[in-house]
Amino acid sequence: MRLATLLLAANLTTAPFGALASDAITGVQPGHVRVLFGGDTCYGESYRQGGAKVVAEKGYAYSIQKLAPLLRSADLRVLNLETPLTTRRAEALPGKDYLHHSDPVRLPEIFAAYRPLAFSLANNHSLDQGTKGLTDTFEALDSAGIEWFGAGKDLARAKQPLLKKLRVGDRTVTLAIFGGFEYRAKYDRNFHFYAGADHAGTAPIDAKAAKDAIAELCRRTPEVFVVYFAHWGENYRWKNAAQTAMAHALRAAGVDLVIGAHAHAMQEVEWDGRGWIFYGLGNFLFNAPGRYAANEAAPFSLPLVVDFSIKDGHLQTGLRAYPIVSDNQLTAYQPRLVTGPELAAVEALLATESRWDGPTHSAVKRGTDKIGRYLEFAKDRPAAR
Repeated sequence: MRLATLLLAANLTTAPFGALASDAITGVQPGHVRVLFGGDTCYGESYRQGGAKVVAEKGYAYSIQKLAPLLRSADLRVLNLETPLTTRRAEALPGKDYLHHSDPVRLPEIFAAYRPLAFSLANNHSLDQGTKGLTDTFEALDSAGIEWFGAGKDLARAKQPLLKKLRVGDRTVTLAIFGGFEYRAKYDRNFHFYAGADHAGTAPIDAKAAKDAIAELCRRTPEVFVVYFAHWGENYRWKNAAQTAMAHALRAAGVDLVIGAHAHAMQEVEWDGRGWIFYGLGNFLFNAPGRYAANEAAPFSLPLVVDFSIKDGHLQTGLRAYPIVSDNQLTAYQPRLVTGPELAAVEALLATESRWDGPTHSAVKRGTDKIGRYLEFAKDRPAAR
């Protein structure tokens, strides 16, 4: 019953959106603004044979070293922070597996070097140390000058999108990023993860609320690009039917780009007739020992760069995924960009699992730039012959 009340509040509460920053983000490359979306991020201090050992022996800078060129290449970075930032342990949830925590000073300090940066908190670990641990997370990120979305002190705050102004050529575009965690009854009834009218938590994925919010955004702002960052699916598995249905509902609600996380490995990339859906970006930096081999999962993840530019007076969005090897058993806890043969393997896996037909596959091109190897997804898929 809590879900019905929660969704009713999400649809009927008309809290104002957060204020746009006064200064627009201008790209380092003239006429372009590049936004990096990365998946699950956690230093894994709760894993004694994983992150705890790594940070004790090698420090916090070690695991991010080989991702630094990718982070530096973007003008804005958006990652899924899959851990509370807190020293609390007393509120750990009985019966919940994999209770996370991370250093509230060291993690923000490392990532603050790559500002402007924002974290989605709409996931299944943000309240691992209770609502006080979530509040500690808000404070730790605020202190470091790092923005966050997808959770809040109540539902009205949790459902607010991150709003960023992008200065693209002579135009200003509003980037709106919503965060949502798929509904799971156990996380509702037993763990109380979802925000309500009078308590803190995460935002649920809600296509109806997104549609209403997007309509309001479009009334207030002349040019808006909407991203929905969804936390869903199953660990080390390809997408499921519920993800597909929700992704299509979000697209129908007016979302321009649907991006997912949670599975710790990449998931399908689908052409839905109007654009691309990235069901799972996998991990970005996640210092768990990992279960890729045990689950026969591909050891790859898909950081995604969205490149905003203007062509012939129209906003253009280029999409490049820079695959990384994210299995810590293969990388010694230093995720890295793929080699040439690995890029070919990523493409082949995506083509097979995503069931790309000939025209769809022809819209995906391999390439290499100063950052590394990438897959580029064309804005318009060629028509079938």
